[in-house]
Amino acid sequence: MRLLCLAMVLSLIGGIALAQPITYPKDGKLIIPITITPTAAPKPLSRYYLTPQYLDMQPGNSVPTFMKAFAEQRNFFSKEPSDQREKWNQMPLADLPLAEIKASGCVGGLAYRKNFHDPNEGVGRPLSDVDEGARLLTSDWQMWFNIRRDGIGTLLPEVQQMRELATVLKVRMRYEVKAGDFEKAAYSAATFYGLANSFEQHPTLIGMLVGIAIDGIGLGVVEEMIQQPGCPNLYWSLTERPAEGFSPRKAAQGERVIIHAHFKPLTGDEPLTEEELQKMTAVIDPIAKLARGEEGEDKRPVPSVRFAELAKDEKKLAEFRKELTTAGRKPEAVAKFPPLQVVLAHNLLRYQILLDEMSAVFQLPHTEAMKLGTAVEAKLKADADAVLAKELLPSVSKVRSALTRQQQRVAYLRVIEAIRLHAHENGGKLPEKLADIQLPLPLDPATGKAFEYSVKGDVATLSPGNADPLTRVYEIRLRK
Repeated sequence: MRLLCLAMVLSLIGGIALAQPITYPKDGKLIIPITITPTAAPKPLSRYYLTPQYLDMQPGNSVPTFMKAFAEQRNFFSKEPSDQREKWNQMPLADLPLAEIKASGCVGGLAYRKNFHDPNEGVGRPLSDVDEGARLLTSDWQMWFNIRRDGIGTLLPEVQQMRELATVLKVRMRYEVKAGDFEKAAYSAATFYGLANSFEQHPTLIGMLVGIAIDGIGLGVVEEMIQQPGCPNLYWSLTERPAEGFSPRKAAQGERVIIHAHFKPLTGDEPLTEEELQKMTAVIDPIAKLARGEEGEDKRPVPSVRFAELAKDEKKLAEFRKELTTAGRKPEAVAKFPPLQVVLAHNLLRYQILLDEMSAVFQLPHTEAMKLGTAVEAKLKADADAVLAKELLPSVSKVRSALTRQQQRVAYLRVIEAIRLHAHENGGKLPEKLADIQLPLPLDPATGKAFEYSVKGDVATLSPGNADPLTRVYEIRLRK
């Protein structure tokens, strides 16, 4: 995997397997039917926390520990067993072949310690490495040198491999859920979170998005788990989980480093040679062609052609020189730049300005972020001269939406578990309205408002009530 494959990673955010079959009404909303059993919260709550706890953590770097899983059991990750695990993960939980899964090495001696609470017990790999890595205090991806040297061409093979670890972990956790071993399933959920959270320290947006996708896989199994009879109520466990999701701050800063790796000479005051300038433009054309897909879908000229056109436009060159000097570049230096250097330096300036605006937007609540992010994207779309930004600037709305969906998924599950707890304490009845629940309920991160809730007969409907075509709508029934 290379950094330039951001579109591919964004596509997998929406491809996470869900707990129940989903129907697609004409309005595009995802209808998710679930049946839950009124159940009390466990005591002590910490037996079922869904995040690694400090008591279980130790010093060390999680990333090489995760990678040990592949070195220890290479055959385990070959094509045939990997394909089989994918099939198991697509099966309904009721159809999981527990004996086959156990024989495959996904559980048992290869899966975790005999006493999974005791770090001094002998370990069985590969998943014990993942369990251990998820409970180490730091995550250093060793990317400092790579992104400064290779920029957009940086290879990320370890990112793709981490998704394979998530696939195996999902098999194990679903096995535990079906077997009714909910304490071990909660332990696996905490491992999922630790694996996903390590990507918060990855200095690329691709890394962060893969982390969100992995976290979503784990939350999908938690969604299955709460529907099983005998599962303890996880309201407080979900409340203990950080509600803000993963921060994009490091990833956004990493994007700046990646661009700087290729275009640093454009920030200097010395004129560049034609060979140096052509080398820079050659980096962008392959990325543009890959992003545009099949030939003929996008009528825009490739970047190198557009740069050459702008370099012949004296009016544009004068405009670009003025903008560069206004931004702090020395007028006497800019005056000596050859035309193509003026064009490229101006493009880098526009990219930096838009990236700054995008990075600030990421830190805002969803509704404000989407409003300002849409404005940033509209500005970019209208700017025919911002060639570099059009090809390389990530989509604000898509990345912000991925972050919000992660937060919203947790908020949904908290509300569902609050409903389950309310029903346990009120004779097995659904609350007539959410205000009847005597627990703090989260707002919908996508709207900043309370979730919409209604009851008709024996079915409660939970939704955010917005116009997002990928909105989840839960149809909730109580098991008698």
